[in-house]
Amino acid sequence: MYSRGYWHYAAVLMLMLVTSACGNGTSQGTSSGGNSGSGSSGGAPDNQQRIAAAQTTASSNSQCTSLTPFYWEIGDQNGALVSGTGGDNSKTPPTSVTVMGIASASKWIFAAYVLEKLEVSSTNPLTTDEIQLLNFTSGYHNLYDATCWLSTTVGGCFNASNPLGGNNSDRINGDIGKFYYNGGHMQALATNVLNLGGDYDNLVTSTPKLATEIETYLGQDITLLYTNPSLAGGIAMSPGMYATFLRRILSGDLRMKNYLGADAVCAHANSTDCPSAIYSPVNQTAPGGPNDIGDEAWHYSLGHWVEDDPDTGDGSFSSPGADGFYPWIDASKTYYGILARYVPITTAASAPADQKPYITSVYCGRLIRKAWLSGNPQ
Repeated sequence: MYSRGYWHYAAVLMLMLVTSACGNGTSQGTSSGGNSGSGSSGGAPDNQQRIAAAQTTASSNSQCTSLTPFYWEIGDQNGALVSGTGGDNSKTPPTSVTVMGIASASKWIFAAYVLEKLEVSSTNPLTTDEIQLLNFTSGYHNLYDATCWLSTTVGGCFNASNPLGGNNSDRINGDIGKFYYNGGHMQALATNVLNLGGDYDNLVTSTPKLATEIETYLGQDITLLYTNPSLAGGIAMSPGMYATFLRRILSGDLRMKNYLGADAVCAHANSTDCPSAIYSPVNQTAPGGPNDIGDEAWHYSLGHWVEDDPDTGDGSFSSPGADGFYPWIDASKTYYGILARYVPITTAASAPADQKPYITSVYCGRLIRKAWLSGNPQ
């Protein structure tokens, strides 16, 4: 998810990146690995039951069949357990190797990189400032996304003039400690703390410096590209590569596993139980925009959400992207999932508030997750 706007210049560049792949709307699965049990006898469902339930939900629930075509996958730390395609059949769906813009799903990757880069542990914890930069309470929320699309470096994006007033690098001291969903927090961390100000992946060169830096710490088996120098939203990559990232979290290879949900702050703006949230795409009424995900009361952790609404939440961790890319890890840290699609900026921007691509991907994706965890179609 993005604040104020997203993908314009990058959308043109994405035409160079997005690959087409054939898909027939079918799903694949395996019953090996994972939990087993007898759903019919009241125990935990086995993987065959989980697979059938997830496939049925993806292919028949109206919250999924109404979406533009998508690829979905669920797995554990050892690999994918089921995958498939779904949607309205309006075009060929993506596959696990289709490169696409992931928008705010980039935030989870950057936060995981920061934990590795700083070698965070119980004996070397994040500082208060670093926590606030990662859970979006630092006061750095004046960044205007479009200025990053035209910038040539990370620091250039951060220091650019904001056409609505001031500079992207402005810090609003009175808002320190208050949640505000904006890429400026991560841009400040990258520029002021991690010395990434001169880095960026220029598509016309052969030296993707920013991606190389991130990959070095997350694992060379993870391939990504920055289409603009926004740490909070500039990545393009395939669902399969993102799945590798999520598996590395589940296996404990990345420190992020121990920090899922850490330092979470309430992030549903303008509600009586969350007076410190100023702007959030998950709220009742946002000062900077319309109602988005209804009245759901989520929290925000280190570059990712905690879906813990008392009525609809299940405690999963996620990082939905504005263009429809929805990755998650379940509350038990056993399974991961991805619902992957890319909705063009013009379509996404004109959609009604409750039909934004990241919202509708969440609605479908969490139903598939519920089907998988319960063994019952939704």
